[in-house]
Amino acid sequence: MNTRVMLLSGVALAVGVAAPAYAQSVEPAAAGAQPQADDTALPDIIVTAQRTSQSLQQVPIAVTAVTAGDLASRQVMNTLNLDTAVPNLTLSENGVSVTPFLRGVGSNQSNPNDEASVATYIDGVYIPSVTGNIFKFNNVERIEVLKGPQGTLFGRNATGGVIQIITRDPVQQPLVDASVGYGTFNTLEAQAYVSGGLASNLAADLAFSFDRNGDGYGKDINRNADIFLRNQLGLRSKILWTPGANTEIRLTGDYSRLKSTGADYQLAPGVIGADGVTGYPGKRKTNTDFRNTADNEVYGFSLRIDQDLDFARLVSISGYRHVTGEFQLDQDATPTPIVQATINQFAESFSQEIQLLSKKDSTIDWLIGGYFFDAKYAYTPLRIAGFAAAPLPNIDLFGSQKTRSYSGYGQATVPIFADTKLTGGLRYTYETQDTDGYTESGGVVFPHAPNPLCPGATTHCPQSQNIKKLTWRAALDHSFSSDILGYLSYNRGIKSGGFNMINAGTPGYRPEVLDAYEAGLKMQLFDHKVRFNIAAFIYDYKDIQVFNITGGGAVLTTNAAAARVHGVDADLTIKASRYFTISAGAGWLDGKYTDFPNATFTPSSPLLGGQSSVNATGNDMIYAPRVSGNLSLDYRIPTSFGDIGLNATGSYRDKVFVSAANRLFIPSYAVVNTTLGWTSPDKRYGVQFWVRNLFDKDYYLNRTEQALGDIQFLAPPRTVGVTVSFKNR
Repeated sequence: MNTRVMLLSGVALAVGVAAPAYAQSVEPAAAGAQPQADDTALPDIIVTAQRTSQSLQQVPIAVTAVTAGDLASRQVMNTLNLDTAVPNLTLSENGVSVTPFLRGVGSNQSNPNDEASVATYIDGVYIPSVTGNIFKFNNVERIEVLKGPQGTLFGRNATGGVIQIITRDPVQQPLVDASVGYGTFNTLEAQAYVSGGLASNLAADLAFSFDRNGDGYGKDINRNADIFLRNQLGLRSKILWTPGANTEIRLTGDYSRLKSTGADYQLAPGVIGADGVTGYPGKRKTNTDFRNTADNEVYGFSLRIDQDLDFARLVSISGYRHVTGEFQLDQDATPTPIVQATINQFAESFSQEIQLLSKKDSTIDWLIGGYFFDAKYAYTPLRIAGFAAAPLPNIDLFGSQKTRSYSGYGQATVPIFADTKLTGGLRYTYETQDTDGYTESGGVVFPHAPNPLCPGATTHCPQSQNIKKLTWRAALDHSFSSDILGYLSYNRGIKSGGFNMINAGTPGYRPEVLDAYEAGLKMQLFDHKVRFNIAAFIYDYKDIQVFNITGGGAVLTTNAAAARVHGVDADLTIKASRYFTISAGAGWLDGKYTDFPNATFTPSSPLLGGQSSVNATGNDMIYAPRVSGNLSLDYRIPTSFGDIGLNATGSYRDKVFVSAANRLFIPSYAVVNTTLGWTSPDKRYGVQFWVRNLFDKDYYLNRTEQALGDIQFLAPPRTVGVTVSFKNR
């Protein structure tokens, strides 16, 4: 019974679902860009990639920065399609969650304690749970994607990189910015942002967003029900208090709720399902007996205090995050009740960070800090029903993990020659993890066999492990001129380990370790009309955490692989004229497993046999496209009756494999979004016509190998709509 339960839980988790929260209102202007006196030149973009404000062109790190204006014009509405603006970023959507892979580094795990390999931060607060890392872009100033391990300043779980979302600060002068949009599939989108002063030194704002596609864009042919339905609400508020000239205090709260039809998976073409009869049901159709649903609630609070001291700057960042979700999934994707999974997840975390930074005019830029992180993750429970639980009505799997982490870090940048600087940084992390789990049905807890990992336990199996890791950064940068910067860097990052929460009695897995060697060049040319940044990198990736088959047949997370990655990525922006801007990005990857002797091979159909182990050494890494790129053309036409704006944005992703066995893959695809907008002469009123997926391309958001047969779901078809907007100034 225990072996079967472990196998079923692994199968359910192979396509386990998670769901989102939302950051908030898109300002048409590029808030992250600094204005220039000459509007024929590109504006300077200020980023916080090194936890302090710097020009993008002066940071010796590969960073793609996307401003609020870019997001709006390119129809990048949330993190689900952020990859259309960032080269070498691939997003794997798993139902109603998304897992980022950056430069081929990411995780295909789906337990609530399996934190992403690309860390997400909002206003400096770490978002640990994959069930809360989708954000609708409302009230965003800019997004920074830091590429490569950020093991010193950002620490745990940043082996692939960091996605930083920076929201707007409230202002004293009253501001109202609102829009309402309607489109095909009965799509309604509304958002509003209001801000103003409450006192001479106190300002507040509120951001609201709501959207739904009331008709969906697919059908379940067995249940005669609409699928691909979403209904989501997001709220975010920030209070800015300046009690003195040297003090700023920001208190932020956010709430979001998403209800949807969840992961509307179908059997892939050519696959016969576990019932031995059902096959591919057709484009954007499912054929199930159990309604897929998702209901996810996320909220959080943060407090940031900035204090300017005589000798340095002091920053305190406190954050609390809470996520609960219930997801129902017809695991076998057939009209026969074989595996019906109800996944109840919980995640809660508190973080506290203290930083002491050098003065902004200091010759030596330095930063020291401490970080505390406390989290609890749980299944409450994961329920298996259908024939898989027979003769029992259902089987409930409970599991939890508690994590407590402490870090101390420091980094300094020292001028060593004229126009040459040396950066060095270290971070030490100590972490404890505790887990417990058990299985029951109808209130009766199943006993388990004696286990050396939890001696003396008969039903539960408590375990613990400690993690101690040192990470670092070393970089050398040289300014060849005021507009050209070159750099070399060596970084080590880690992704924390953990436990297989609902497979009590199995060993924990160790942290991943990634060593990155990078060379980059950042240039501003032709009187700042051209910005070109390029980086080449080599990764040595060890102890990769992957789903794997054990001798007992259970699907577990283990440290089973090593890999190497070679690649290049580049960003190019051209101010072709006062009214015409061209933006482009390109990435090339060559990622291979160098040691993976026991990868999982899953036949496309259960009728073809069971899962087995194969040697994947030399195979391509998962979700690592050989080529990726994007191109955006933005043209503005001033007239006597207002400005006309046109934008066309296209993105391309090469083929990616979804498992290390390199059998099932997501084919290459290209997608184009367009907008045509009008803004009144006083900039207060606007109308925007938009088309997403202009050429109605069929491409997959997810394809998954599982023991019950390959499953998949398509991205939305072409959607067309119009949005009207108003702002008071």
